[in-house]
This record gives sequence, structure tokens and C-alpha cells, in this order.
Amino acid sequence: METEKIYVLLSKTHTGVARLIRLFGKTHYNHAAISLDADLNELYAFARPQHYGIMLARLVHESVYRYTLGKEDYVDVVIFELDVTPEQHQWVRETIESIQNDNEYMYNYLSVLTYPFFKGFSTYKAFSCIEFAMYILKGLDCCGSFTENICRYMPGDLLDLLPDSIIYQGNLLDYKHDDSIDTGYYSPITYKLVKDSAIAVKKLCQRSLFKKRYKAS
Repeated sequence: METEKIYVLLSKTHTGVARLIRLFGKTHYNHAAISLDADLNELYAFARPQHYGIMLARLVHESVYRYTLGKEDYVDVVIFELDVTPEQHQWVRETIESIQNDNEYMYNYLSVLTYPFFKGFSTYKAFSCIEFAMYILKGLDCCGSFTENICRYMPGDLLDLLPDSIIYQGNLLDYKHDDSIDTGYYSPITYKLVKDSAIAVKKLCQRSLFKKRYKAS
């Protein structure tokens, strides 16, 4: 039977938000991403497109630069490799494209930051990075012991769910060279950025409290 590969990247990144996620979630790895290829050229995750637009996070196309921030020489990662059918691989690609083209999707910050109290909760058209990864893995039926709602998982849980799928563990820069520059990531703070961030906070609070939550269990 013809097979293709899907990759999951866990990482310990160096931003202030990353440190908060590790603190609140009591986890070593704070970020999860899905890649359509082994070279991580088609790497996608729920993250902020601009460094200062924390509340504007959504599904973005990532690069090694986003992990090193152009200055770090060590980024602790784990890479998982999963066998999938060509049809499943195409489903992942189409799902990524569909979410990218839907401007309603947001980062599920309230669930992440209140994790110690509520252990995660789903929000309409909102994912954290690990929720998105678990959504893809559930769609691929890759985790036999996948029993919890996707919002209940932390990135490090994948070490227990997919132990036999690990193909690399160590410094990301030993796996892939940081040969890109994301000039837009460090765009300056503008009035529009502040305004859009305030609107996003309001919208996320309204969804978390009043909007019907998606069925992700």
C-alpha cells in the first residue's frame, strides 16, 4: 500500500508567552506544529504572525527563524513521523488551507492560561497549537489511547501517545539550518495592531463565555 508521511514538531521556544505556557501548563515543551514534509518546509501551527500581536495568533506557516528568533543557537525539539495514506495526507493539506482561509479562527488563549484551573476548554473556532495538532492527529486516527477532548492535552503528552514515532530529539538547528529571515515577524507596534488586538480579546471572551463550543471530543 502506498504511504506518505506527516510530521509533528514539539518545541521549547524562547518567547515570554512560551515561558508562561510552560509555567501554567507545567510542561517542558510549549509548542506543537504539523509539517507536511520531513524538511519542515511546510510547517504549520497556531501562533502569532507578528511578535507584538500576541492576541492575533492564528494558523501560520512557520520557519526555523520563528523558533530561533534569529538569535538562539539551541531550540529543544522532538520530531514525530507518522505513516498516512495519500488520501489522509491530502486531507491534512486541505484542512490547513481551509483554516488559513477562514478569518474567524483564533488562538484559544483563555483555555491555555487557565489550564491549571479548568484543564482546558474548547472555544468556537479557536485552537491552541496543541489543540490543532491533536485535531489533525484525531482526524488521522493516529493515537490509539486518544480518550480526552483535544483541549485537555498539553504538548508533552505526545511523548506518551506517540513514543514509537519519534525520529529526532535534540537541537532543531542540528536537524535543519536556520536559513530564512521573517522580516514581518518583528513588525513595529502600530495603532492598528493595538486596536485589532483589543477587538480580538473581546471576541475571544465572548466566544468562550457565550458562543456554542465546537464538538472536538
